Amino acid sequence: MKETQFDRSLLISNYAYFIIQQNFQRFVDLEEAAFKDQDIEPLHQMRVGMRRLRTSIQVFDNAITLPKGVNNSSIGKIARVLGETRDLDVLKQDLITRYQPLLQKSEQAKFEQVINHLHQKRGQSFLKLKKTLKGDRYQNLKQSIQDWLTQPTYTTMGNLPVLEVLPDLLLPLICKLFLHSGWLVGTRMQTGKVSLIPIENSDELHQQLRKFSHFLHDLRKQIKGVRYQTEFFADFYADSYRERVAEFKQIQEILGTLQDHVVLRHFLEKTLKADVSRVLPSIDQAMQEESSIFWQSWQPLQAHYLSLEFRQSLRSLLTETMS
Repeated sequence: MKETQFDRSLLISNYAYFIIQQNFQRFVDLEEAAFKDQDIEPLHQMRVGMRRLRTSIQVFDNAITLPKGVNNSSIGKIARVLGETRDLDVLKQDLITRYQPLLQKSEQAKFEQVINHLHQKRGQSFLKLKKTLKGDRYQNLKQSIQDWLTQPTYTTMGNLPVLEVLPDLLLPLICKLFLHSGWLVGTRMQTGKVSLIPIENSDELHQQLRKFSHFLHDLRKQIKGVRYQTEFFADFYADSYRERVAEFKQIQEILGTLQDHVVLRHFLEKTLKADVSRVLPSIDQAMQEESSIFWQSWQPLQAHYLSLEFRQSLRSLLTETMS
């Protein structure tokens, strides 16, 4: 879409069509490779494509008229099935590449028990995935989207130029992000002023994670949506905008590592029916060390987004489309 980036007459309807078609085609093209299951990447990219499609439908909701069966819920149900298998792939990858080399001999038997259970769960999950992708719900969803792409329909709002309404599309998203409670995890507040808990206070920070990790998980999901939505419009802004988009991705990845720990610990303890620190102390120790590293990576970005000056600059940036 580079050739249209300076065309002030480009309508929301035209750009919505382009984005929806692009992301629909992205996951449809990966179906065959995902079914073969010879590599975990096609499944991952297919899931990303579905998430981006869902985001695009949310973004352009006021400009497009979609068939009844194409909505956030119908796409989300399919994406969650893909996500179950993908999450198990990530677990396996982390366990084998990151944690297995750290094990003591006495931990090997328990670790093998975990891996065997993981293989079983993954096999069941993949069978469910194949059944879903061959089933009526997914096939009807695809056909409905294809029908719309063949004969798209739009609202009156779709006749507005993209450049005129971009700030109105993006500013509410960013303002909502700024107000997320996740930014305040690991902070202290006194007389209306927020300060970060020092890295040296590791016990206090670990306690914050134990109590409030769900806020950070939700922040990650919101950041992911912000990243996808802002990526859609990168061609309409200068390089400073793209730097912010890259930063959203960085935040998503840092928070993703933290969520991987939560999922891994839950899986290990559910499988072994015991505290990880007791049965797999090497893995427990490694995860604690990685939690400390998390704060070192996270706090500079956290301080950035808690800064009034930065927040004002980002809001201002969104009003400065390329002409």
